[in-house]
Formats: sequence, structure tokens, C-alpha cells
Amino acid sequence: MLPINFAWSSETSALQLDLLAVSLPRSIAAGVIIALVVAVFATTVNHGLAAWGAALCGIAIMCVNHVATSHSGPATSLSTVNFVDAIAAGIMLGALAAAVMHARPQVFGWTLGALTSVAMGVALRVPHGEARRTPAGAPMYSPAGDNPPLWLIVATLIAIALGTVANRNRTGIERRAVELPMAPIVAGALFIGVTLFGTEWLARHADNAAAIGVAVAATIVAGLISAMLLPRRDGTLVLLAIALSAVGSSTIPAQVPAWAALPLIAAIGGGIVLGFRRAAPMAALLVLVLLALFGALTSAAGGSPLRAALFSVVLAVIGGYCFSAAAPRYNPTRVLGMGIVFVPSVVASLRDHSGYSERGTVSIEDGHWYYCPTPTPNTASPYWTALAISIGCVFGLIALRRWRKPVVRRPSDAAAER
Repeated sequence: MLPINFAWSSETSALQLDLLAVSLPRSIAAGVIIALVVAVFATTVNHGLAAWGAALCGIAIMCVNHVATSHSGPATSLSTVNFVDAIAAGIMLGALAAAVMHARPQVFGWTLGALTSVAMGVALRVPHGEARRTPAGAPMYSPAGDNPPLWLIVATLIAIALGTVANRNRTGIERRAVELPMAPIVAGALFIGVTLFGTEWLARHADNAAAIGVAVAATIVAGLISAMLLPRRDGTLVLLAIALSAVGSSTIPAQVPAWAALPLIAAIGGGIVLGFRRAAPMAALLVLVLLALFGALTSAAGGSPLRAALFSVVLAVIGGYCFSAAAPRYNPTRVLGMGIVFVPSVVASLRDHSGYSERGTVSIEDGHWYYCPTPTPNTASPYWTALAISIGCVFGLIALRRWRKPVVRRPSDAAAER
């Protein structure tokens, strides 16, 4: 999350930074819901122009938002700007899921791109601009560089525009689902709403063991209900994403070297390919359980470089593996799973609370800064909480398999996914 007391770092007021930090989880949640709505309706329309056109609108809104605010003054509402950015990103994420995921290569690209954003966010730093001084002689820095950079947004805008022109007459982008098409929206609204409320509530009661237990139970129950709302066994991905989000929130390093971005992306890609070839969702859950247990038992090691490297690589591989091993039949389910990873979990509140006394304002190094990520937990409570949620997901997957019949794959479906 963002620090809330570095008004000296730019011309933005401390109030705007406070509002940005407080509203950030809600902006992410809103973007995920929008992504689900767009994905469901683009899939229902089942026409290439609808999906690609929606993606083009999303990236156009993002481009206008970044251009309009690049020269904004101190009075600019950063929370509003970030909310618009999250909505635009949600439109693009959901629309592209409906537009491109017809076979395994496209699923690989979409999943790799979405998960790569997490790896890049951890590894890459943001340029802080030129150092200046106020009239009183105090140090001050120009506003942070745009993230994502404007050149990348423009390049994406051009690529999606070309895709829209090329696929404007395409039909049959998704196989029809006989179940309720609104199910991913309902499931997403339920789980994300419960998670958002639990995260904000637990942030104020993180020292209370009973409160932690209630938050864990609410997460597991909401996840199971959401999984049951989805057709057939598509809810498997939801349970995997919940466990991945919880364990990732507790074990992901606060900071990794910038050079680690490419190896982590390669590890994600390797995990996706492995999931295509040897799909075993229960094994993925058990690995996440063991990873959380290892974190709890070694919490005294804190920020050990070897421990951080192990967590980074395992999370990258298992993250990619989860999204390919589950293989839902309905593409909006993939959007829901990715949204669960993006939305802060209740474990993030515990980690934030345990590391609050160690947080500074901003860390500047070699012309870049880190937005003061939450330090690596020096207490075992985030790991035990993640372990409890992961075990709950294991039992949830067992229940899902018992109550839902396996999907009988037809030769035409297998051929279409190659």
C-alpha cells in the first residue's frame, strides 16, 4: 500500500495522499466488479466487436486520465484519479478475457500478463523525478513518474485498436453456458464485498484473536458459497485464488531486486505450462498449505534473503500453476479468480498491522523510490491466518468435488483448447 505521510515527496497535499491510501482497496474492488460485468456481458453478446470495442474504451479512458492528470496541481483528487484508473483497467481486463481466450496460447498470454503485473509491482521501482528545494530550503521531489508509463499505455491503445479492426466481424468468441450467465458477477460481488469489509474491519481489530477467527471463517464461507454459485466445478479456481491470495499476502517479500522481475516472469510462465500439462488443483492447494506452514515456522528469520528468494520463486510458479490447472469452462470465472488475487485479503491487514511500527515514509535508491511496502512479518500471526484459510479452501475443494459432478470433456472441446 502507499505511505500516508510523505507530503514532502510531491506537491500533493497530505490529505489527498491519506484519501488515496484509504480508498485504494475500494478502487481495486470496484475495478474487479466492473471487469466481471464487462466479461459476462461481452461473453453473452458473443461478438468480437463488443469485446474488443469494450477493451478499446477501457484503454482510451486510461490514456485520457493519465494525460489529463500529468500536469495537474496540488488540488487534484488522487483518490478520484485512481478510481477512474481502476475502472478503466477493469473494463480492459474483463473485455480482453472475453475477446482473446479461445485456446491455451491465448489463456497463457492473458494469465501471464495479469500475474506479471504483480511481479513487476514488487520488483520495479518508480522514478521520483528531480530533487528540488522549497523557497524555505527544505528538500522536495517532483511528483513520481507515471505508472504504468504513458508510452506503454499508448502502445497498448494502438495494439487494441488494431485488434478491434481485425476482429470487428468475428462471432462465436465463447462457447455458450447453459447455467446462469450472471453467476460470476453474483459470486464476485459476494466474496469481494465480504473480503473488503473483513479487511477494513480487521485493520482496526488485528490484536483480537476472536476477530481474526471471525474474519477467517467469513472468508472461507464466502469463498465456498461463491465457488458453489459458479457452474459445474468452475469454483475450483476461486478456491485456489483465495488460498493463493492469502498465502501470497503473508509470504511475498516486501522488496526484491529489480533484476528479479524477468526470472519471476519466467517462473510464472513455467507454472502455467506445468498446469496445462499436469493439472492437479488439490496438489496446488497442498503446496500453498505447506508454504504458509513453512512461513509460520520460520517467521523468526524475518527478511532473510534466501527465504525471500524461496518465497518469490514458489509463489510465482504456484501462481501460474493455479490459473492453468483449474481450467474453468466459462472465461469470466478466470476474471473472478484474477480479481481475488488483486483485492487485498484479510491477511494483508494483519501483515500491515504487525509491521506498522517499522514503516518509514519512503525509501529512495538510485533515483527511484519504493512506496514503503509493508515489511516482512516478524510475527507468525499472518502466516497462521493464511494457513487456516488455505486449509479451509482444501476442505472447500473436497466439498465442491463431492457436490458437483466432473465435467465430461468432449473431443471438440479438447481440440479447441490446443
